Amino acid sequence: MTSIAGATPAKPSAPCTGCTLDVPKAVPNADAMPLVVVLHGDRQAATTAAGWWKKAVVGRGWALLALQCPRELKCAGSFWQWDGEPQWVMDQVAAVEQQVAIDPARVYLVGWSGGASWIGWRAQAWEAMFAAVVIHGGGIAPRDEGCPARALPAYFLVGDRNPLHRLAKELRAYFDGCKADVSWDLVAGAAHDGEEAALSAKKTGVMLDWLAAHARAQAP
Repeated sequence: MTSIAGATPAKPSAPCTGCTLDVPKAVPNADAMPLVVVLHGDRQAATTAAGWWKKAVVGRGWALLALQCPRELKCAGSFWQWDGEPQWVMDQVAAVEQQVAIDPARVYLVGWSGGASWIGWRAQAWEAMFAAVVIHGGGIAPRDEGCPARALPAYFLVGDRNPLHRLAKELRAYFDGCKADVSWDLVAGAAHDGEEAALSAKKTGVMLDWLAAHARAQAP
């Protein structure tokens, strides 16, 4: 990000319509910060999904990008029903990197519900940019069983009373088959609303600790 000498740098802005970008005012002891990218669920706005993560992420000195499924690209508000390309997500990250110093070894992808399912469905695409993913209250295994070039660590926060829980289990089996580091955080007796409620302040901290321990061994 460039600025005229003596001028106040422009405040970073979200790169897409309906998206949000939150960054800390200062990054202690680091030139570049981790980035968490969040995909919302069905009938939900990116602002809502951002609200679940903002305090914990920004409080660590990390950046948070919440993406709104793009209506201009024929998304009707549901990531898992959108036939868009993962490259769109990566393009938004690249746009943030033009404004903010981001550590390319610590870029993480988080999805809730339909967002989580879309992450799973496109699982082979993410290792090119993301160090690890979080699957919260969703999950669909990819059609192609082929593994990505690098095993992609995955943290699952799921409930066994979700009517579609078998799909999350199938996605876990896919990651296991690809020799990925999988954390299976099962909320016993939880349906979909219980999966949402499980994302407490304490749990976001646990998941961010897990993500922090899964930086890419070699940045792209």
